[in-house]
Amino acid sequence: MYYVGIDTDKKFNVPGFWPDPATLNKIPKEKYEIQAELARMKEARIEKRKRLEEKAKALGIDLDDEE
Repeated sequence: MYYVGIDTDKKFNVPGFWPDPATLNKIPKEKYEIQAELARMKEARIEKRKRLEEKAKALGIDLDDEE
C-alpha cells in the first residue's frame, strides 16, 4: 500500500494500538532472575496441587486409589 500525502501522522496514527512496555511480560535474562522465577512457578504449582487435593478430599475422592 502506498500513500502520498503530507498528513500521514494524522491519517495513520492509532492511539493505544501498541501496548505500554511497562505492562508487558518481562523475560528474565540473568541467572538469578531465572532461578527466582522457576522457584516462584514451583511454589505456585505446589499451592495449586494442595488446593486441588483438599477439594478432592472434600468431595470424597481418594487420590491414592489407582486403577
